[in-house]
Amino acid sequence: MKPSGLAVISWGRLRWPAPRDRRRAQAGTTLVELLVSLVIASLALALIVGTFSTALLNASLAKRNTAVEAVVKYEVEEVGASSFSSSAAAYSECFATEDPASPASAASFQGDCPNGPYTLRADVTWGWLDPSNTVQVWSISVSALPSGSPVGNTVSIYKVNR
Repeated sequence: MKPSGLAVISWGRLRWPAPRDRRRAQAGTTLVELLVSLVIASLALALIVGTFSTALLNASLAKRNTAVEAVVKYEVEEVGASSFSSSAAAYSECFATEDPASPASAASFQGDCPNGPYTLRADVTWGWLDPSNTVQVWSISVSALPSGSPVGNTVSIYKVNR
């Protein structure tokens, strides 16, 4: 068997061997095949990039929601640990999701947080539930910074003077 593509000497002349199969002589990739392959590869790449961006967004939302839950739990414990007082004041505290430092007090109720890595602000308010002033309703709402848009629902706590 003669290897294809090599010169063969036949009857004293140099010639190329005649291909046995016309398809073999025309072997290669056509432009249409290359374009179809390119389209398929592009679609696969777009799906992979879309999957990664969706996963990144979901991870960011899960991280923020976990931080909001921790902030609400912290404030619930603060309100629960405080004594019943008819002169309590509403306050705001700022929290950083990237830095586990202690919360910082805002400049005023619903005021600006100090400069730093703060991404959440908890606003704690209270009011009387009944005219006899024996039940307080404390409300905790969390806002994302710097937009100030609310995150999650407001949590209410009832505190009874016994």
